Amino acid sequence: MHIINKAVTLIESMLEDCGISDNPVTLEQENEVVRCAYERGALLRVTFGGRSAGIATDDPVRTTTKPSFMFGATLGKPALRSAAAGILNALTGFLCTSRRLHACLPECHDMCLKELERTISGKKIWCCGEMDQIRRHFGSQLVESPHDADLILVSSDGMINDENGVVPENPDEKYLFIGPSTAGVATLTHGCHYCPHGRTNI
Repeated sequence: MHIINKAVTLIESMLEDCGISDNPVTLEQENEVVRCAYERGALLRVTFGGRSAGIATDDPVRTTTKPSFMFGATLGKPALRSAAAGILNALTGFLCTSRRLHACLPECHDMCLKELERTISGKKIWCCGEMDQIRRHFGSQLVESPHDADLILVSSDGMINDENGVVPENPDEKYLFIGPSTAGVATLTHGCHYCPHGRTNI
């Protein structure tokens, strides 16, 4: 099972008795273009119950729908997984289980990179996703195969496009989810998440 599908099954059980899964959720273009340094693609703002969250994606979907659209769906296309991941971000924010809902401000980027450097120091890493800045900065630590890595970094584009199931549905500490766009999935699957300066509100 793709990790986003797994996260959907987990949020479905959380919402089962809440009566909110048919309330509207909106995905729209993010006008405040403040992005995480490790993410790429279009930025969407996903809003549910007055709480918003961001998602960076190469396959943006702009629509109004319901969380229940995800339940039981195969989510076989990247665009559908993008929408689901964004909705999971907003729902976990609404339920107060995740607080990293939007990217940090640009002035935090250098500090974030230095903290990441301490986190992954001495480790062989493999990137599930583009993460150009990480590839440039930590090039000497990169390995060619996830099997050779001590730590696998997972960005939103890597998570969404992970057709080969590199990221398991129950990730252990070998996997580190990077940036605010992965927060909902990481929170629900109890994955390790790195976004030290992400904002709750904008």
